[in-house]
Amino acid sequence: DYMFDHTTIIAEDDPGLGGFKTMDNLGIIQLRIIPAVGAEQFAKYIYEKLNTFIQEETEGRVKIARVEFMEHAKNTAIYEG
Repeated sequence: DYMFDHTTIIAEDDPGLGGFKTMDNLGIIQLRIIPAVGAEQFAKYIYEKLNTFIQEETEGRVKIARVEFMEHAKNTAIYEG
């Protein structure tokens, strides 16, 4: 919920980042900054965050095999660790 529910996600190198930070400071948006955006980058980001969490919670007994991220039916990406 924190990362994706009703948020604005921007790449850390976005040229408009300053304006988004201003809107966040004013309470207009809930800004999340990540290294890169796009379906492929979201799939990798989710995989890395989720796999770390799952491995910690299960003491290494379970790991994520792959993540599929879909922007819409014509734009998907799969990341496998």
